[in-house]
Amino acid sequence: MTDLPPNSPIDIRALTLYDIHQWKTTEKSYKNYEKLCKVLGNEAISYEEYEKWFNKYLEENYYSTRDGSSSLPIPDIRGCILSNVINGKSAKKSIDDLCDAFKYQKIDKEDHSFWYKRFRSGHFSQVTFSDFPEDVVAEIVGKCDIKSYSNLRSVSHGLRTVIDHLKPPCTDIKVYCGDTRINVSVDGALLADWDYYKPANRYLPMEQFVKRIPGPLKLFLSNPKLRLESFTFYTNSNYRATTYSFRKTVINLLNSLNHKIHVENCSIEMENTEDLIRILQCFKPRKLEKITLCDNLSLDMNQIINMDQWKQAKHHGLSVYGTVSPPRSNIFFIFQLLKDILSVSKSKNFAHIEVGVDYMFDTEEAKRVLNLQPTASPEVYSIPNSNVLIQLNDYGGLDSLKIYRK
Repeated sequence: MTDLPPNSPIDIRALTLYDIHQWKTTEKSYKNYEKLCKVLGNEAISYEEYEKWFNKYLEENYYSTRDGSSSLPIPDIRGCILSNVINGKSAKKSIDDLCDAFKYQKIDKEDHSFWYKRFRSGHFSQVTFSDFPEDVVAEIVGKCDIKSYSNLRSVSHGLRTVIDHLKPPCTDIKVYCGDTRINVSVDGALLADWDYYKPANRYLPMEQFVKRIPGPLKLFLSNPKLRLESFTFYTNSNYRATTYSFRKTVINLLNSLNHKIHVENCSIEMENTEDLIRILQCFKPRKLEKITLCDNLSLDMNQIINMDQWKQAKHHGLSVYGTVSPPRSNIFFIFQLLKDILSVSKSKNFAHIEVGVDYMFDTEEAKRVLNLQPTASPEVYSIPNSNVLIQLNDYGGLDSLKIYRK
């Protein structure tokens, strides 16, 4: 199919096909085109160039319609409507002629009526999305899923500028950093999935590979009107170079923003206190309602609970999954756990701590060392001189502890 002339204020292909259907010669069609350009305030292309396009569209139209059907794309008929208005055609005559000329395409009567009235009233500019009230565009964006949102941004630079000033239509972001891959999902849709060992990436230096990571994530995070209900950041506990680079790249992106992110619930699994703090500090205090931290017993909770993000959250949860060696080291673990429990439980809105251990945990030793006192509920014990309760659970060989406030 023939390309369209560049930088044309109207769809010349639609106009020439319309003029051809009305048996206009090249000269008459060009004069009609010149009138439109004058009204629109644009410079017309030369007659020689117009004649070239006219003949190409004439040939194209012949071969695409000789079998009684049309494979041509839907034309932009606004230039044709403007031509009808300038040449004094009534609204009925205009729609009838257009339907006859483009019989293989469905002409929307309401759309025709809008543009006919607009041109008839002297408004000759062809409205773009940037001309629409922001609340209208916001309503359109609000009805988009992630794929439609991305496609809408790619329509034009002007539309992208308008959209990027609106609240993105997403409420949940999940980031996973593994040994060899990192993926980002938004509202359940996989937005990006990078695998270092995919053939396309296998021979890339790590620095170049990592540079590809931020784009899709930055699209949403850089918008200050983003309102997330949940943000999840998960990284495994390996210290491989790839895992470290992935994690560092995402954390640097979060900290490069010139605003803090509105997040209501965050869930983070991180074995490094410094990295965890760098993530938490990117969230707006007072907006966080629930914080859930999953780690391997290595976090310094005293640093975390002194952050405004922690202090001002409505609910705090700490889920700890670690490896406890055979029973001989249980005493050390229990004392360290008690220290963390009493520190965290002093937080105003402390919710709970859950601890899972990989080996059989000596619950009797825990009761003795912590001086746990039984309560009316089975497996639930209180710690003297505190407002903390501990529930000891045994799930077929994997013991867990749940610590919460009375």
